[in-house]
Amino acid sequence: MAKKKKKDGSERRRFPRKEAEIKVRLRATKDRNVVFDAHLGSRDISIGGVFLESEFFIKAGTKLNVEFELAGLPETIEVKGEVIREERTTRGSRTKRSGFAIKFIEYYGDAKLLLATYFLAPKVRHFVTDYQKSGRKSRVRGEEERLIDIIVAWELNRYEEGQGWIMP
Repeated sequence: MAKKKKKDGSERRRFPRKEAEIKVRLRATKDRNVVFDAHLGSRDISIGGVFLESEFFIKAGTKLNVEFELAGLPETIEVKGEVIREERTTRGSRTKRSGFAIKFIEYYGDAKLLLATYFLAPKVRHFVTDYQKSGRKSRVRGEEERLIDIIVAWELNRYEEGQGWIMP
């Protein structure tokens, strides 16, 4: 899948996307009444949004309640989303998919943390495993200090790989 680029060639997306075929429930309400309720399959997802495959389209700017589950996470993700673009497959079109993109604009409960966990947990788990195997002698005592030591090592690793610092 091609990444969206700015005019200067840099990446436009704030969060990386991951191909994911999940069922997403969309609902729209007006005056506490459900006026739209549908289940659609996704093509990809990120912490900030989802692309849904569809042969019907929803007007850009439409706000929807969005619910879905991700493998390995204990809770349903619930967010408010806004339709930001559509892609229609037409004869001679370069577009190979049909559907629309939803940007998450409000996260309910722990939705943002759960999404971040879905994307980051495998990387963090790999890092912690390598960190433990490194034989680094811990000069810290207590769980909180150990966690701080691991996070600092993670940040140093990111910096050394040219990814910059998370912390200002």
